[in-house]
Amino acid sequence: MAAVQGEPLDVYLCSCTDCQRGTGSAFSYAALFPEAAVSIAGERRQYTHRGDSGRAIDSTFCPTCGTAIAFRAEGLPGTLGVPVGCFADPGFPRPSKLFWASRRHHWLELPDTIALIETQ
Repeated sequence: MAAVQGEPLDVYLCSCTDCQRGTGSAFSYAALFPEAAVSIAGERRQYTHRGDSGRAIDSTFCPTCGTAIAFRAEGLPGTLGVPVGCFADPGFPRPSKLFWASRRHHWLELPDTIALIETQ
């Protein structure tokens, strides 16, 4: 379980194929925090893989249920990402952007307030 202090640095969606496969959905929805603001309790496992950008991503998950808990991306030093679903808060801040818009599903329409970033 991840606990955070303070507000996220950024909240975003990502449609890279790595996030699509990892979430089993058309995109991921994550919040980025300073590494020092995130604490992770309980049993966990970690694996390292390469994202669509070719950079390393360390993903932390619960070994009992498989839930994604947090991730550290080589391209975002000093931060930890937490999947927004971990907060179970429908009032969580809306995303500001969609990374890898070039790989989004053709039917995915987003409000104009969400910036479309073609890659990352």
